[in-house]
Amino acid sequence: RTTEHPKILVDSSGTPIRVFPGAAHALAEINRLREEEGHGIRAAVASRTDEPQWAKICMDNLVAGDGSTLSHCFGDLIEISFSNKKEHFRRLHKKTGIPYEEMVFFDNEHYNITSVQQLGVKCVYTPDGMMEDHWEEAKRKFGMN
Repeated sequence: RTTEHPKILVDSSGTPIRVFPGAAHALAEINRLREEEGHGIRAAVASRTDEPQWAKICMDNLVAGDGSTLSHCFGDLIEISFSNKKEHFRRLHKKTGIPYEEMVFFDNEHYNITSVQQLGVKCVYTPDGMMEDHWEEAKRKFGMN
């Protein structure tokens, strides 16, 4: 549910749900690169949940640093289901044709990092959530700094 502020979601206990600062920053930069500079970079989401309808509500209401909704940022590259992250990436690869080696994955669970790395995806471990330093690390892995 939302609070009186239209873009702040709260869970059933009233705790606000927000996009991690690094993710909000990264998505805004990706949007800028794509929309203003014609860069072919794309963003996707791979989320394991047993509440996909709630996840969709979050995607439609939470925003990146530039004010774009997460749904806008990810477009049709949304993999939200109870399956594991490796399976999410297989589906994203099939959908986009992007080689695994040209993908980056951010996650706070080491098990997911280990699993997805097996596909050849570049991974960044974010134990306390995604921060701007994590985004900068990913850009260095792709020579974007």
